[in-house]
Amino acid sequence: MIKYLSVIYFLFSSIAFSDTTIIALDQVHHSFGGLGNNRTSTSEIQFPNGSTDYSSITMRVNLECPTGGCDPWDRKAKISVYHIDQWIEIGRYVTPYGVECGWEIDVTDYWSLLKGEVILKSFIDTWVQPGWLVSIEFDFVEGQSQYPFTIVRNLWNYDRLVYGDPTIPVDISTIQEYLPNDTEEAYIRITTTGHGQGNTENAAEFSDKRHDILINGEVSHVHNFWRPDCEFNDCSPQNGTWQYDRAGFCPGDKVDAQNLSILDFSLPGNTVEFSYVLEDYFNQCSPNNPSCVNGVTCSSCAYNNTGHTEPFYYIGSQLIIHTTNKHSNADVYLSISDQDTSMNSVDIYLENYVPVYGLSFEIDLSQVDVQDGEDLSIENGFGGRAEESNWIVSTNDSGLIVALAQGTGEPIQPGEGIFTRIQLNLENISVLSGSLKIINVEASGYFGSQLSFETGEPTNFELLSNNQEMIIPSKIRLHNAYPNPFNPITTISYDIPEDNFVNLTIFDLAGRKIKTLVNENIFTGFNSVRWRGLDEQYQPVSTGVYLCVLQTGNFRETKKIILLK
Repeated sequence: MIKYLSVIYFLFSSIAFSDTTIIALDQVHHSFGGLGNNRTSTSEIQFPNGSTDYSSITMRVNLECPTGGCDPWDRKAKISVYHIDQWIEIGRYVTPYGVECGWEIDVTDYWSLLKGEVILKSFIDTWVQPGWLVSIEFDFVEGQSQYPFTIVRNLWNYDRLVYGDPTIPVDISTIQEYLPNDTEEAYIRITTTGHGQGNTENAAEFSDKRHDILINGEVSHVHNFWRPDCEFNDCSPQNGTWQYDRAGFCPGDKVDAQNLSILDFSLPGNTVEFSYVLEDYFNQCSPNNPSCVNGVTCSSCAYNNTGHTEPFYYIGSQLIIHTTNKHSNADVYLSISDQDTSMNSVDIYLENYVPVYGLSFEIDLSQVDVQDGEDLSIENGFGGRAEESNWIVSTNDSGLIVALAQGTGEPIQPGEGIFTRIQLNLENISVLSGSLKIINVEASGYFGSQLSFETGEPTNFELLSNNQEMIIPSKIRLHNAYPNPFNPITTISYDIPEDNFVNLTIFDLAGRKIKTLVNENIFTGFNSVRWRGLDEQYQPVSTGVYLCVLQTGNFRETKKIILLK
């Protein structure tokens, strides 16, 4: 059952805040047995549509006993949402030994996933009939969030990573991801819990192991997830061994994710390499160990599903990036960013967190109304990141745009900026209006793997010919500088939909003015200006992060620029 509640709170009798509670699950039975396998509950939830800012989002989880009593054992459990073709874990807990309990989990960083219609999955690893009655609510508190936008990218996710068995080698992949230029904060959010007992060092549930997290090949963090406080659990007293400390969890408690900083080890605008290396460990008490002798090496070499179970880790992690501007969570984001009236072309913007080895898409012309002239058509692409990477962007007779590497087959490396410029055939067209959008995208990664993608909103434009052509921007916009990072020159583009006074100024992170690039009336159109990394006295500025601020009327937008020397 899904309910939607809105509550109005009044502060100082003059300011109204509208907070929203979404009831996602209401006493949904999770069990296993005669009624079937009901360990997982999947529901489509209607969340707020994203038009309101929220200062915090809290997920409240409550467990109750069904008829026949609660599950008597501690079971691992997690809550995930389905977003852009993948499941993303947003919360984890371990059920108590046979008593009711509940917790609150901060999910504010997952706001970009909790908008509109969302598929939510609740899972408890129970193997008994009583199981649990699960209720989940989300409290959205309206207000100004600490960060305006957040990117969420999956990193390492393993439901069962066997530990200490050479016949089942650990293979945690090294992952490369891109940090956008306007990144304000970034961290690895990781949740690791150990399970299994009766093994060498009583791993992995009762063994205190420390694992290394590497950033760009160097150890950046030692992952210590041991819980030394289980005897102080609020969900107590329980049955069983709830008071014993464990690897990453306590029975009857939520599992708090750890946030490990990234920006101390890498700057925005760069590709970052992440590795997770487990501490060396060999489980001698394994049926796969030919040297194991019952009663000698350990009490028993065979797993028995009670006192001796296989050691493994349950790992969930994401890359969390807070940014100044809105970004996609997909591997690839494509949009139509600019129109060049002098060259009758549109610029295709590409943002990719991972290397791209092949790309195809179409520009939908169905919403373009040609009032005077022939049908609008598109031609081959040129320039941009594609040309810099020795790619060819060609258009076939059906309008499909295909971009592929030439020669050595090098991919488009992670980054952001203009991918290519697509020529519009406007030679025999004098008047047209409508919108263009990108459709039918196919993006390929390494060895043809399919990459996730999102596309930008349709771009409106108008072409009027009275001995001249003019394509009018639909809104004021400051684009990302290109190249960025740069040395020694970068180009800053901005759109002005009507004549207005414009100020475009470079500041440092302390707010000191470095260089005024534009401070005058600007005519309607697409504009750009170059910055050569000089201050007002024409002296070179130092390496670092700078802020480019566009202001016209009541509009103000900021982009980060990085100068590297």
